[in-house]
Amino acid sequence: MESTSAYIISVITALFFLLLAVIIANAIKYEGGSNPSDPKSRKTWFWLLAALNPIICFLFGYFVFRPDANMMVLNNYVNALSIGTAVGFLLYIALGFALSKVFANGKIGHWF
Repeated sequence: MESTSAYIISVITALFFLLLAVIIANAIKYEGGSNPSDPKSRKTWFWLLAALNPIICFLFGYFVFRPDANMMVLNNYVNALSIGTAVGFLLYIALGFALSKVFANGKIGHWF
């Protein structure tokens, strides 16, 4: 049961950070001229949130949702949380890539 909650925490955190990346990308205004810096800014925010996603996910899962049980259950939970954190990171990257290809002509298209 505890491992399921670790995976759910990871998926929800990844989706939250992806939603945050979409909001930030849409909040950055287009710049005119021959060398605008807004695509670089959107890409930087996307990858900054990609780096923060696993860190926040693991810390949130460990300190907030850690079960108060014996050591064996806690070790199983930490293992599931570690795997879930990696899966959440890959989910963030995969969905970000898919969104950037779907909205290639929009603001989100500058992520990759």
